[in-house]
Amino acid sequence: MKQKLHLSLITTLAINAVASDLGTIEVESSTIDDKFANKMTEVSSTATLSGNEVEAFHAQNLADVLNTLPGVTVRKNEGDSNKIHIRGIATEVYMGEKPGVAIVIDGVPVQERAGSVNIDPDNIASIKVLKGGASYLYGNDALAGAIIITTKRPKNKSEGFATVEQGSYGYAKYLATYNIADENFATNIQASYKKSDGYWDNSDYYTKSVNGKFQYYIDDTSDITFGADKTLRYENDTGSITYADYNPTTGEYTNNVETNPKSFGEVGYATKYDIDLTKLFLTYSKDFDHGANLMAQIYQYDDTTENFSSPYDSSTPADGVNDDHKYLSHAHTLQRGFKSEYRLDGKSSAGMLGVDIARNEEDKKSTYRVNYSSGWTSSSIGDVVSDTSSKENINAVYGEFKFKPITNFVATLNARYDNINYDYKNNLDNASAQKSFDELSYRAGATFNLQERQVLFTSISTGFRVPLLSELYADDMASYGSYINNPDIKTEHTINYEIGIRHNMGILSYEASIFELNRNDVIVRDSGNYVTDPTQATTYGNFADIQNRGFELAVNTEKKKKLFFVFNYAYLDSKYTRFDNYKLILVDQGTGNDYVEGTYNLDGNRVPRTSNHTFFIEGNYRVTPALLLTADTTYRSAQYADDLNEVEVDGYTIVNLRAKYNTTVSSIDLEFFAQVDNLFDNQYYMMPRLTGDRNEDGIYDVRDMGLTVNPGRTLLAGLSARF
Repeated sequence: MKQKLHLSLITTLAINAVASDLGTIEVESSTIDDKFANKMTEVSSTATLSGNEVEAFHAQNLADVLNTLPGVTVRKNEGDSNKIHIRGIATEVYMGEKPGVAIVIDGVPVQERAGSVNIDPDNIASIKVLKGGASYLYGNDALAGAIIITTKRPKNKSEGFATVEQGSYGYAKYLATYNIADENFATNIQASYKKSDGYWDNSDYYTKSVNGKFQYYIDDTSDITFGADKTLRYENDTGSITYADYNPTTGEYTNNVETNPKSFGEVGYATKYDIDLTKLFLTYSKDFDHGANLMAQIYQYDDTTENFSSPYDSSTPADGVNDDHKYLSHAHTLQRGFKSEYRLDGKSSAGMLGVDIARNEEDKKSTYRVNYSSGWTSSSIGDVVSDTSSKENINAVYGEFKFKPITNFVATLNARYDNINYDYKNNLDNASAQKSFDELSYRAGATFNLQERQVLFTSISTGFRVPLLSELYADDMASYGSYINNPDIKTEHTINYEIGIRHNMGILSYEASIFELNRNDVIVRDSGNYVTDPTQATTYGNFADIQNRGFELAVNTEKKKKLFFVFNYAYLDSKYTRFDNYKLILVDQGTGNDYVEGTYNLDGNRVPRTSNHTFFIEGNYRVTPALLLTADTTYRSAQYADDLNEVEVDGYTIVNLRAKYNTTVSSIDLEFFAQVDNLFDNQYYMMPRLTGDRNEDGIYDVRDMGLTVNPGRTLLAGLSARF
């Protein structure tokens, strides 16, 4: 069969490349397919997980998997929605902003809602994390790297698989998949249902998904693959608690961490998401003589989302508690595009040329879902708050060239040119705006074989993020507040310098690297993130620079041994190198009004929510060929909750245990598994944040911190069958 032929060819090439000291040069940086990957000639730091490794976690959330990798931090939400950060980039913001990481699913950089990514862990064939600026391959928003996810392909045999899981707080998952294959085609289909009541008040969710792929072998050298995914999600987001509430009448404080860890009575700014996702793609692949290959793909991703937003106090008379939401928000995002790559591998050089054409549209509309009066105006159910339409056209070309000028040395050059055009319209007043950007990104690097399977690598890579229309034309687009347009905002850029070594010794392999990642012209408000000066209108601009430096280490031992382990460590020093106009806003206890307590220069301050030290260690013991026991520990050191670096949050350590037992009954392969997360029930704070006088007591301190308390110890057990 053609698929077996492909796998044999790839394996042969990989073995020959190592055995002949990089005698065959391959292009591994495909944005459509990862089957040509050759880590030994990768000039940037990477981390890769197979689908089997992802499945071994039995993760309720993809964050549980990615947070084990050095240099990766994921804000864990209920459901499958996550915000992913690499090397500390964009941790200074924590709401709906993009995180500076390209999320690439089956070759498509996916623009997910509110800077988060929705992906079903059960449909993942592999995850590759590419660190450093990655716009040379993926374009806009790849400031710190990319998460490259390949979903499961049809297998070359007919088989079925089913699993059921049950866990704490009403968690349940049911999944079934079936694969059919013959000489001419292979196809699979998968259906899953996942739900949870949630640990926090109003944090329940569910996911219903059906997806599949059909691969047809046109001949021995070409195939075509059609993929489809239909997913319905509901996500409820509880509000975060304030560390301590203040009662102005009694002057007393209530410690909510102790009295309300489940956030009862709190509501999030945006919640009750109903999400309808449809993903379609068609990929053509053709192999030619002399190591050449052509791939082309067309795709359409459709995301329709409705949710509640803008909390308010619905009680009459008002009791000071925001217990409902004013608006019903509707967003429809449509991504359509075409990508194609042609690659040519050879003995002394290799190249790849690609084109990326995207046509993205988004329509957003908010209406009142309640009758609301603010004292001077009144609105009724259905009244329109905002109604906007926007288009984003991307035209890009990119390429990669590798060459071997001397034995054991391979140089790599990448370049990409992007032309990005925005077109915005406010449907309420017919106001419109257009903006275009031309961006050039690059990477230059090299690898040198010190000895067999020991490679020294180094690179310089860049990333960029163009300003959003909502930042350029904030006065025209904001639904509330006082803003000033700033159409002269510049593009944010990063440049990453890195040097490292990777060595595969058979029983043990490791990769270690040091890096410096500079982020210039960071776009923030003129008063600071989430800070509004009551004396003047707000504008967005390039008011900050950030420098991230660090060291990362990943060590793995041979998994076929009776005892094997994983050790990942990251050191990160993330600091502002320019941010000289941060304003601290407090509440005047006499008038109850906001005022500017002072303006501060944050140069040299650590970026909030970044830990200096993070490590993950996992030990596995194969008691018998059928029984595997696993224990892992994650440690994160202290982090600041605020830009002023006045409130430091303690670090924490979490220990997890897993066990799985495999057996065969009547030709059916069974696996029983169970796990305990956070074995010692340690309490820690998720996404601690502090920007001002949140509890309105006129004092700026730890009691103003917003946070979510972690769920503590949780249990999970399940059974899967392969037949």
